[in-house]
Amino acid sequence: MLVGGTDMTKVTVALPTLNEALSLGTIESLWTADIYALAAGVVLVPAAVVADRYGRKRLYLLGLGVAIVSAMLAGLAPTGAVLIAARIGQGVGSALLIAGTVAIIRVTFLGLRSRAVAYGVWLAGFSTGSALGPLLGGGLVDLAQWQWVFWINVPILLAALIAAWIILPESTNPDPPTLDALSAGLSAAAVGLLIAGLKWLTQPGVPSWLTWVAAGAGTVAAVLFVIRQLRLPRPFLDVRLFTDRLLAVSAAVIAVTVGVFNGTLYLLTLRYQVIGGLSAIDTGITLIPLAATMAAGGLLSPLLQRRLAQQHVIVGGLVLVSFGFLLLAAMPGAGQMVGMTTFGLGSGIVMTFGANALMSTATEERTADAGAIQESAFALGGGTGIAVFGVLAIHFAGKSPGGSSLEATYGPGTDTALGLAAFFYTFFVIAASLIILSTTTTRRHQKATHLRAL
Repeated sequence: MLVGGTDMTKVTVALPTLNEALSLGTIESLWTADIYALAAGVVLVPAAVVADRYGRKRLYLLGLGVAIVSAMLAGLAPTGAVLIAARIGQGVGSALLIAGTVAIIRVTFLGLRSRAVAYGVWLAGFSTGSALGPLLGGGLVDLAQWQWVFWINVPILLAALIAAWIILPESTNPDPPTLDALSAGLSAAAVGLLIAGLKWLTQPGVPSWLTWVAAGAGTVAAVLFVIRQLRLPRPFLDVRLFTDRLLAVSAAVIAVTVGVFNGTLYLLTLRYQVIGGLSAIDTGITLIPLAATMAAGGLLSPLLQRRLAQQHVIVGGLVLVSFGFLLLAAMPGAGQMVGMTTFGLGSGIVMTFGANALMSTATEERTADAGAIQESAFALGGGTGIAVFGVLAIHFAGKSPGGSSLEATYGPGTDTALGLAAFFYTFFVIAASLIILSTTTTRRHQKATHLRAL
């Protein structure tokens, strides 16, 4: 999971070098940055079903194999199209790994406490990898070659493949859910069409009607997906779980906060490296406070959980993220350091506690469904955040994104995009905090009423 986390973020710092080496257009650069997480988010739910039906170990090993081949292909890519295809493969491999890992944890750690610890270690590995990604990517670009941003995965994943083959036991679900191809197709179509429509808004040569057709078709696919899940006796993804307000708001908090973190990291990298003229490794070093405090927020969560109520910690984390985000968007100089510190710390806390809150709402029978929602929120939120922030920056720059100059395309719009996103995220934080606190109060009142009745 550490490698998967770095794959989510280390490519961002390498984008200017990739842009020059492969003559990427701006939209191609954006696809390179976000397609990994989007592909993972689309594949996660069907991968979980495959793990239960055909074997958790088998799926985990397949994911490692796909990730190894895709990393090798990415390093050998001669064009942007091949690189994007390889990034899709990396995302698919990551999804298979995540689904296999979560399924193995679910059947290996049977106690609620031991399972919570295992999930915590799993999430900490992914978060730490995401935090280390910019520094690792910057170091590899400047000290080696851009190809090693991808090739460094190969020996690590190969060692993991051999170890997993020897150590892990195989297991399947004796009564697995149905692998519904139509549901998988609808979910993939919804994500792909909506994101494509978003990016086509700023791409020259694409008629506006095609953008709206893609967005409309994506929306229809999403609605049909939900309808089908409500009609299936054993749904592909149990969307009825979203009727639980705490689960729904926890999923939204995870998706939006991960999206804001990844989108901000994307634009900060452009601000420091492309606009500010820093080298790749200097950009990674500059982002260390953001990375280190995010990892610290995740590691501090168990201590905070013992001393403070879960809902209060989530709200406090959201406030930290919002405050740091506003500083990053509006305050130059020293304000950037304070902004990165509070933004990173709050993000680590919110991601960890949001995941815990989401999983705590599910019964034992619905743990797998809740886990699928959690994993999809992380992946789709992260990929969508990069796409939205990138499109906003291009829009406010008022430049044509068809060329290869990242500075000309993003430069004038980066600060405006960050400011607008910070403004709207503040309102999201207020709404989410009110829902979390009111939901928790209602649950406490219902529990007290039930105890008095007994």
